[in-house]
Amino acid sequence: MVKYICFCMMGHDFLKLDLEQRQNHIPEWSNIANKYGLKLLFWGPAMGVKEHAVFVFDSNGNTEKFFIFQREWLKLGTPEAGKYIEYMRTITVH
Repeated sequence: MVKYICFCMMGHDFLKLDLEQRQNHIPEWSNIANKYGLKLLFWGPAMGVKEHAVFVFDSNGNTEKFFIFQREWLKLGTPEAGKYIEYMRTITVH
């Protein structure tokens, strides 16, 4: 199984939201992952790194779909890009 550990620097618009509003985005993001055959295993505050949050996804063996998912999740190529997630760095674990 391949897992992706994604450390995310959250955008200014996301950081302005209260905790409940932030948590409301998680099911939406999980649904986007599911659409590409990924499963959101964990999310929470990141510790020991400069990024705000960490998300862990399981690809169920299909590594190509993660990159397609990533474009939609981060809204790359749209005016919404960077609004909630400014940038992300990913560690792939086999």
